[in-house]
Amino acid sequence: MKPCDCYDSVTAGRLREQGLGFNEWSITVKPLSVFISNSTTELRISQKLFKQFAEWYLEDQETD
Repeated sequence: MKPCDCYDSVTAGRLREQGLGFNEWSITVKPLSVFISNSTTELRISQKLFKQFAEWYLEDQETD
């Protein structure tokens, strides 16, 4: 199951990992939201919008 497939707390609880962190940065999946945070700030993004950002970022694009 992918984190983007979690639609409630029960499915999110089935994930092997519900979040990931490096130093002070972390990303956590909660139902319908993705939380990106560091030691001073937390950003909440809908799963749908986060998926759109991630797909764009990972998509191969032609250069001019």
